[in-house]
Amino acid sequence: MTGVDHALAGTVFLRRGTGAVVAHRAEVLRLMVRPDLQSHAWGTRLLDAAVAHATALGLEQLQLSARGGTGIATFYTRQGWTQVGVFPASLRLGPDDIRDEHWFQLRLS
Repeated sequence: MTGVDHALAGTVFLRRGTGAVVAHRAEVLRLMVRPDLQSHAWGTRLLDAAVAHATALGLEQLQLSARGGTGIATFYTRQGWTQVGVFPASLRLGPDDIRDEHWFQLRLS
């Protein structure tokens, strides 16, 4: 998506499940918004576009994971996603920065 200045505001990537048992779902691999445009609803717009695309493809659910300690988990919950698990201390961002990984699911209508 492009922002007001016509530069890239952010992007979102979906990876559809491969194989018969997971073909009905996709994973949101990345949702990224330019730091100077965060808190301007670009994340919501990108997520809505991903959901609309997945729905148009006939998918039944989306899954994603989010890094703990940033408020991102709260963002997804507010967007209607259900937290289905947490892997405690599973992400090591640096020697003294270890975070939980939160897993979410959205069932599509």
